[in-house]
Amino acid sequence: MADIPVPKIPEICLTKTFNALDIKWIKSVNDDVTNSAYLPPDKRVIVNSKGIFFCLEINPRYSASLKQVPLGDIILLYQRLDKQKTKCFTHLVTPIGNNVIPSPYQNSVWQGRWVKVVAMTENQAIKSIPLASTDWHKMHFTGAHYNLSYGDGRIRAIDHNQQIPPSKLISLQNNIWIKFQPWIK
Repeated sequence: MADIPVPKIPEICLTKTFNALDIKWIKSVNDDVTNSAYLPPDKRVIVNSKGIFFCLEINPRYSASLKQVPLGDIILLYQRLDKQKTKCFTHLVTPIGNNVIPSPYQNSVWQGRWVKVVAMTENQAIKSIPLASTDWHKMHFTGAHYNLSYGDGRIRAIDHNQQIPPSKLISLQNNIWIKFQPWIK
C-alpha cells in the first residue's frame, strides 16, 4: 500500500499553525483486523516529507457527515485499543481534500477522505490518551448517537446543537490539545 499516492495538499494544510480551537469534530474509528486503526504498523498510514497521511474511511451511508468538515478544521479520533478494552483518543487530523472518494485501499468497499495527521499517539492504550484520563469522559451529548460510549463511525460536530456552554467547549478543546502535545507534528 505504500505506493498509493497522496493527493495534492492544499497550502492551508501545509502552513496553518493549528491550535485547540480548531478541534471541532469527533469520530470513532476501529479496525477489526489490527485493533489499532491508522496507527503504525497499519500499512494505510503514509509518511513522506510533507507529513503523515491516510484516507479516513467511513461507511458509505455516512459519507455526507465526512463531507461537511472544512479544510483547516481538526477531527478528533478515538478508538478502543488493547484488544477492544480501553477507549483512547489517538489522532488529531485535518482534511486535505474536499471530496469523499472510493477507498484507495485494496479490498475495501468503504469511502474516505484524505487527511493529514496533526498528532498521532502510539498503538497501545498506555502510550495513547485513555478517554478516562481526560475531561471528555464526562462528555455526554443528547441521545445515544452523541454519547462517547457509542460509536457509529459518523463524523460529529463536537458542539452539535450548541448543547455545550462556550466556556465548557473551550475547556474541552484545551484539555485534549494539552494531552496531545507530546505527539503534535
